[in-house]
Amino acid sequence: MEYDFYIYAAALSKLFAYKPVVALRLIERVGEIGDIFKLNKEELSEILPFNKEMLEAITNPALLDWAQKEIDWARANEVQTLYITDQNYPYRLRECYDAPILLYYKGMADLNARRVISVVGTRKASYYGKSSCRKVIEELALSSKPLVISGLAYGIDAAAHRAAMEYGLPTVGVMATGIDTIYPPQHRGLAEEIMEKGGLITDFYRGCEGIRINFIKRNRIIAGMADAILLGESYSKGGGLITASLASSYSREVYAIPGRIGDNSFEGCNNLIERDAARIVTNPGTISASMGWRERKLRTKTSATDLFDGITGDNARAILNTLKERDSLTAEQIEERTGIPLRELSTELLQLEISGKIVQIMGDKYSIA
Repeated sequence: MEYDFYIYAAALSKLFAYKPVVALRLIERVGEIGDIFKLNKEELSEILPFNKEMLEAITNPALLDWAQKEIDWARANEVQTLYITDQNYPYRLRECYDAPILLYYKGMADLNARRVISVVGTRKASYYGKSSCRKVIEELALSSKPLVISGLAYGIDAAAHRAAMEYGLPTVGVMATGIDTIYPPQHRGLAEEIMEKGGLITDFYRGCEGIRINFIKRNRIIAGMADAILLGESYSKGGGLITASLASSYSREVYAIPGRIGDNSFEGCNNLIERDAARIVTNPGTISASMGWRERKLRTKTSATDLFDGITGDNARAILNTLKERDSLTAEQIEERTGIPLRELSTELLQLEISGKIVQIMGDKYSIA
């Protein structure tokens, strides 16, 4: 029996969950995602060294029956299923080595917005922590209008979502449960507000509950979807620090709001700042200025004619076209998108910087001047 593509994707997503690399390797070696489920145990074992339990699961017909019901439910409830190669899949997340192969998304926000910031922190947030995040988001709403990502939890998460909506920014909640389960249940009203102009997203299937390990797993999505991460308040241990660490591993910019000496609820933030693992936020405009977002807003928009004036080389034009589509990119990201070898790319970037076409921001990223 032939199934819809997304049914196969849902089945693989359930099986491999936190090991999407294995699922993608399997698809690559077999060729077509549907052909995986036509193989017997011996054939699967020849492709990858699966254990007995995994072989039983892949070849069990009940798996595809379950996936059929999952996708039928999603479509009946206006939940989008986003496969990792789909155009609407968050492209920033796709760049991460552990990106989920399938996401469940309900909402209206553009997951590939020009600018995206994630805000994380302790559930036991102080007034100072919540108000500081609110001031930062207010400034971002004025200067750069990013999409605001957070985790729908108590404390800093809820403050970030509410501030984003207050100042007219779209906001997306990344869930540690299936999209049919709001956690904490007290935030059902908040979730409904978020979905009016933002959205809810998860890689967990229906019925998954908010157990501790799921919150740790979903942190990679919060980190991977964004250009920058703000740690609003954090004790010496906590999920916000895990997200900040993941963000660094994905080459995202990490920012932290400092606390007073001896303030336990800011010990995590202060430690990151002290170790140069996060940039210190000294005023509401720190992030927009550091990311180059505010400068872009205040500059007169460069026309396409002016941008390419005097540019004749194919490589230079490819670089400018790539940077036009994104606010800022590292040399490695430009190399990946243009195919220009890094040695040649470095020369082209220098020439474009000298000619005033591009600027280098945050030390290792480039943006249209």
